Amino acid sequence: MRTTLDLPDELVTEIKILAAQERSSLKDLITELLRNGLKARAVPTRQSPLPPIYRSRASIGRDLISEIRRAAR
Repeated sequence: MRTTLDLPDELVTEIKILAAQERSSLKDLITELLRNGLKARAVPTRQSPLPPIYRSRASIGRDLISEIRRAAR
């Protein structure tokens, strides 16, 4: 896909120098830099948290806790 970007001159110069040093095309280097930037910003997905366990006078056994953890997966 073709697109037009308005980039600061000093940034374009820096990218051109880097592309020349790496013997890479400008297009390939910009693609790589954009992909790496997107990966760095990606929010890691978390497993759903365990439901809260409230303390009461009744004792909660380890079996019940293990069962709750298995159900939350």
